This record gives sequence, C-alpha cells and structure tokens, in this order.
Amino acid sequence: MTRRHALTALERGLGLRTELTIRRARPVDAPALAQVQVDSWRETYAKLIPAPYLEGLSYTAHERQWRRTLERGGSAFLAVWGKQIVGLASGGACRSFSGFSGELHVLYVLRQFQRCGIGRALLDAIHYELARSGHGDMLIWVLAENPARGFYEKLGGRLVGEATCVVGGAHLHEVAYAWNG
Repeated sequence: MTRRHALTALERGLGLRTELTIRRARPVDAPALAQVQVDSWRETYAKLIPAPYLEGLSYTAHERQWRRTLERGGSAFLAVWGKQIVGLASGGACRSFSGFSGELHVLYVLRQFQRCGIGRALLDAIHYELARSGHGDMLIWVLAENPARGFYEKLGGRLVGEATCVVGGAHLHEVAYAWNG
C-alpha cells in the first residue's frame, strides 16, 4: 500500500492523520523545502512549462531562497509524513492584486501524498496565520491549466482574476482564487 492510500476510510472520517504533522518551517528545513518545490514543479507542470526550464530548476538556488525567506521571518508551514517533508505552504501580504490583503504565495504537496488532506491542512494553516496577522482574506494565483484548480474550488475559492505570465519563454494564463475571512 502506498502512503497516498495509507489513510483508511475510518481515519479520514474521523479526521485523523496518523503520521502527519503540520508545523512552522525553520531555516534548517530549507533543503527539504527546495526539494519539495522543485519536484512538485517538475511533476505538476511537465506538460505546461517548457522542459528546459523545468530541468534547469536548481535545488541549491531554491534552498538559498527558502533559507533567506525564513531567516527574514517569512511565514511558511510544512507537512511532515513520518520523517519526510512532503508538502509546504507559504503566505504573507498580497503582492500583486488590489482589494486583497493576504496571499497564499505557494502550496505544494508531492504527488504521491496528494488526496490525503495534506493540502487542505497546509492551506488552513496559512489562512489562520494570515488572519492572525490582520489579513482577513486570502488570494492565490495558479496556472489556468493546473489540475489543482478543482482543489481550490472545492475549498470555496472563488475566481477573482486572470493574468498572463511568462515562464521559460512560454506565455501562460493564470487565474486567481480568493477566500474571505
């Protein structure tokens, strides 16, 4: 049985997460956060973003970025399954959309650990943290072709915006989902 299916129907019904811990990320977690981020991009965006860009993603560069972010007090949570970091979420002030104060900057869960409630737990942790710091609402930008759109819609995110971004030379359509306090 894979870990993806390790939670039984009974455990899911009772809301138990046998081996799952959600905790605040620390600078020492930077290597694992970088690995989850890079691996998630390669898994999720293989058909959306040019392969040379994805192949060029650097664990070392992302590790430096996470370490800097966390040393400067950035807000991030991670999901630990057993002893393995399998997901992460980061948020803060809204960077790019007027009318919203909080933003879920990133949310990544390794594919084999998806559909176990980890993404929801991470989203809830960031949403709570944003509310606690005075951000009553939350926004996230996702690629329009991202299969996770259904996840955000299921959790009550409402479509509030569209934009185009350029990643690896490809022009990609993005959509924004939002939640109110």
